[in-house]
Amino acid sequence: MSDVFQLTGNVEFPLTIDPSVWIFDERKVKLDSLLAGDLKKVDELEQYTKSVSKHWDREIVEGAKVDNSPLYATQKKEWLKESYAMPFSYFIDNSNPKNRNSEVTIETEDELIKLPFETVYESYLAFSYNGKRILEDGPVHLYFADGTNKETPITSIKKIIL
Repeated sequence: MSDVFQLTGNVEFPLTIDPSVWIFDERKVKLDSLLAGDLKKVDELEQYTKSVSKHWDREIVEGAKVDNSPLYATQKKEWLKESYAMPFSYFIDNSNPKNRNSEVTIETEDELIKLPFETVYESYLAFSYNGKRILEDGPVHLYFADGTNKETPITSIKKIIL
C-alpha cells in the first residue's frame, strides 16, 4: 500500500495526491456528517463574500483587532479525535479534465472500477478515521455523495483515471 495515489488520464495536469496533509485543509468535512447525510451543498463564493463582509463590518465598527486565541490548539485536539473526508471535486478541477462526459476508471489493489464522471466528481475521499490516517486499505476510501456505498466504500485506491 502506498501513502499517495495518482489522478491521471485525459487531464491537462496529472496529479500525485498525498492525503496525509489534508488534516490542515479547511475544505475537509466530518465523515460522520457526510455518512449521516447532514452535509448541505455550499456556495463557496457566497460563503466567502459573507465572511469578508462580516469581517469588514466588524473592523469598521470596532477597529482592527489581532486574534491571539488558542484556537489552533483546540482544533488540533479535535483533529486527533474525529474522522474526516475531502470533497474530490477540488482535485478534479485542479487537474483540468479535458472530457467531463466520459467514464472514470478507479484502479484499486484488486480491480478496475468504472463509474460515471459526475458520480466521482461529487464523491468524497475519507482520509482520517478517529484522528489517524488510513493505513489499512488506504490511503483513502471513496464515498459517493448520495451515501449509497457508505457501508462498502471503494478502498485500496492506487490510481484514478479520468
